[in-house]
Amino acid sequence: MIAPILFSISFVLVLFTHNIGELTLQSTLLPLFAVTFFALIISVVFIAILGNRLKGVIFASIFIIMFLSYKDALTLLGNQKLSVWNISLGSNHLLFSAWIVLLLLSFFLIQRTGKYLSAVKGYLTLVAAVAVFMPSIAMVRYELSRRTQQRPESLQTLSNVDVSDLDKKNLPDIYYIITDSYSSADNLQKYFNYDDSPFITFLKNKGFYVAAESTSNYPKTFLSLSSSLNMEYLDYLSIYKNSNDQTITDRIIEDNNVVRFLKSLGYHYYQMGSWWGSTHYSRLADNNFIIEKKSLGDIGEFNYMILDSSMLHPLIPTIFSKVIVGEGDDDKRARVLYQFEELPNVAKLPGPKFVFVHIISPHGPYVFGKNCENVSYDQIWMNKEEENYVNQINCLNQKLEGAINDLIKNSAKPLVILLQSDEGPNFINGGLTPADNWSKASIDQLQEKFPILSAYYLPAVSDSTLYSTITPVNSFRMVFNLYFSTKLPLLPDRNYVFLDSEHLYEFKDVTDIVINKSVD
Repeated sequence: MIAPILFSISFVLVLFTHNIGELTLQSTLLPLFAVTFFALIISVVFIAILGNRLKGVIFASIFIIMFLSYKDALTLLGNQKLSVWNISLGSNHLLFSAWIVLLLLSFFLIQRTGKYLSAVKGYLTLVAAVAVFMPSIAMVRYELSRRTQQRPESLQTLSNVDVSDLDKKNLPDIYYIITDSYSSADNLQKYFNYDDSPFITFLKNKGFYVAAESTSNYPKTFLSLSSSLNMEYLDYLSIYKNSNDQTITDRIIEDNNVVRFLKSLGYHYYQMGSWWGSTHYSRLADNNFIIEKKSLGDIGEFNYMILDSSMLHPLIPTIFSKVIVGEGDDDKRARVLYQFEELPNVAKLPGPKFVFVHIISPHGPYVFGKNCENVSYDQIWMNKEEENYVNQINCLNQKLEGAINDLIKNSAKPLVILLQSDEGPNFINGGLTPADNWSKASIDQLQEKFPILSAYYLPAVSDSTLYSTITPVNSFRMVFNLYFSTKLPLLPDRNYVFLDSEHLYEFKDVTDIVINKSVD
């Protein structure tokens, strides 16, 4: 039974290596156990059916290979319409039918033959061993390089707070709502011909201070959230300057200064995660509000990728409906809707609480029309990307207005809301040549990328305390100083890019360009 088990293991390892910079090694443990058990059961079943151990193991190997490589074959075939006996079939239907036929033919051929079985089994075992060995070497090399590098620890030290001076009954609930890739109102008008003033007016009428000239500190989510949640710049990550590994920051995003400080004051921490791995699930949270837990018991992104790559691929929409991890547009649409539906329920939980909500919108894919209607692929392709982007912003604004009204109206405690983007329009990254080659970004690309939506709901705080150019690195410094009597100095508001996708932690200061100062 070794060959079927090795083939199943190799599939998981290959899939992992294809996504190695975005996943942790621990994410393979459950899938490896699951596919090993699956291969074992399949082998036992076919040995019993065929009445012969050799035949059963050989057919189980073929079955495992075809079952787990289905989507790879579908990708090679392409999304085409093919005609068979004057019947128009999509490539998915055609391949699934062909796979069933090939499996049946293989079964009957193996059932009827008695020759060369030992040689075939030996050959399959050798191929399976090589199939495990190759990705294993790649994984070992990658993990060794990771482990020889010290994982980052935040350098920020928070000032001690005398908890006895705080009125614990009136500590504010704090909401940190990230609207991924939401640009500033001025930039939406300048680059997209979109008037965001009705939403900005709504925020101001509700008591928000809108930092109209705010910019992101970094041009990508994994860096921006590492900075804002730890209230520091990331210069100390330059020891990884030659790395392309985005997961290096996972630790400081999850175990961040903001959460650790608030939990030390007795706060409950609730995370409303995205489909993106770094903010999908937090071990520090008292509760993770994720759509998988509601519908599937938290299947997880990598596990979903494995299922979706197998012969279950055509059945995924039926099995999992419109939920999961964001692998499809319906999944991502369902997740955003779930976040807005669940937020009023989270608001009713006892406090004091810190609620972190990462909404991957208006960041693509574009799954909402301007009035939050579903949009098809055909509609998306007919529109320019800029039009899809502002349509999604228009929908998001409607959802945010409803959520903000509910939070302010129904909150039983003092309330602080930070509504902020982590970066400007994400598709600008892909417009660089190659993608994320920020060392070659033009002045216009930088000035379009960095300005963001940034708004603060801070009851009983004068607007004169705030300033229009505040950046996310200072957001919680200011909030903690105002509400917890910390004495955290505000840092200079700066903007940094990384050089390219192979040098994610080699930073260059582009502040003068972003704020339109004269540059040489």
